[in-house]
Amino acid sequence: MSRKKLAQKIKDDVINWSKNVLEPMNKHLGFPACPFAAKWRRDNKLRIEVRSDKTKYEKHLTSLLKDWNKKQHDILIFCDPYWDQYDNGQFQDKIDFYNKTYNKRDVYFMGFHPTNPATVEEQEFLVNPTDDCDWEPEYQYSMMLIQKYKQLYEASCKLHKIGYYKNWPAEYYDDVVKTRQDDYEKLFKKEKYNARHDNEKTSHETRR
Repeated sequence: MSRKKLAQKIKDDVINWSKNVLEPMNKHLGFPACPFAAKWRRDNKLRIEVRSDKTKYEKHLTSLLKDWNKKQHDILIFCDPYWDQYDNGQFQDKIDFYNKTYNKRDVYFMGFHPTNPATVEEQEFLVNPTDDCDWEPEYQYSMMLIQKYKQLYEASCKLHKIGYYKNWPAEYYDDVVKTRQDDYEKLFKKEKYNARHDNEKTSHETRR
């Protein structure tokens, strides 16, 4: 298969993941797994790019970041079919590096590596989102999800108020959401950090 065809197949795979896993009403949450995914897709606010060759990963991703029109796209997804060049720990190192470098520029990174998939024990809402979901990826690739940090922070605050996180696994919530929100406030809202931290702690303990 040509690189161009593979890239298109992977892009189609990501769209199908969104339609089948992220967008439907999730039976565990009472909300879609990602409440914004359908609108991003319909409004063409999602940009998916695929690493085209085995030259340095960071070269491709940094070039994509320089080309990102934030007014046009709310989220970038960078897919890498050459993921076997690095293990999950090394991939996390890349995520940490980019967050350390770009968070202060209002950009946030999170990722998924094929060797560390969601599991029924830890994130069942991503594994079995509906009673009739049988979606499986057709190809293997890592995904780096890149979003505007302020927009992500404010969206999470709104979702918190409507109870979206109520049925999230506690440990997954702490790892994915709480750490991200805390880091944002330390960077941009230091004067509000303590008050929000105390309120969230009380709310999270109630959910447990």
